[in-house]
Amino acid sequence: KKVELEDFTPETKEEIFKRDNYKCVVCGRGIKDGVEICADHIKPKDKGGTNTIDNGQTLCMEHNLMKKNYSQTEAGKRYVIKIYEQAVACKDEKMIKFCQEIFDVYNKFKINGHIKRPDKE
Repeated sequence: KKVELEDFTPETKEEIFKRDNYKCVVCGRGIKDGVEICADHIKPKDKGGTNTIDNGQTLCMEHNLMKKNYSQTEAGKRYVIKIYEQAVACKDEKMIKFCQEIFDVYNKFKINGHIKRPDKE
């Protein structure tokens, strides 16, 4: 079934940017830093996300491309997996433990169980 997906209106984008101080909610960089920003859907449109201000967030182009079509929690878990894999490669025990605790929280609240955690294969 084909669904018509609409983008944020220019007015809604401006409200999102204004609310987020024209800065990426992940890294804090923005227009004043010479970084391009985008209005991103927190819950992707094709997964039922709306074009409302409360479903929008400001992301720099780098973090918008990194998030892709994932929800915030999916993108976050995938990012922690990358951090974990780097920590394992460097034998950084403190960071390994930190990531494992984050994975435990995902499990505790039954969030994104479809994304396999790398330390329990």
